[in-house]
Amino acid sequence: MEYRLGNSLKVKDRGRTREIECPNCKAKTEFGIFTNMDTRLTAKYPLLDVKTVYFLVCPKCASVFTVDEAKGDSFKKGETFAIGNYDLKPLEAFKDNEDK
Repeated sequence: MEYRLGNSLKVKDRGRTREIECPNCKAKTEFGIFTNMDTRLTAKYPLLDVKTVYFLVCPKCASVFTVDEAKGDSFKKGETFAIGNYDLKPLEAFKDNEDK
């Protein structure tokens, strides 16, 4: 199974969360937060759709989760409590044209 976390070549380290519980291994730990850009052409204005993809990695079991862009932006601005236990989402599998 393949997962896509943006399509930019640069992944940026954004720091660590406060201590939260990993949904996979149940360890209470500080997750590493990383960002990547997801850029797509659209058929409507604006023609270029650019989103920041935030993903978190558990240092205990290496599970990867995402959060909403708004939650990630709040964390980036310095709001350390912006991301909590219930904000972590599992990754969605990437579907290419061959799967259709």
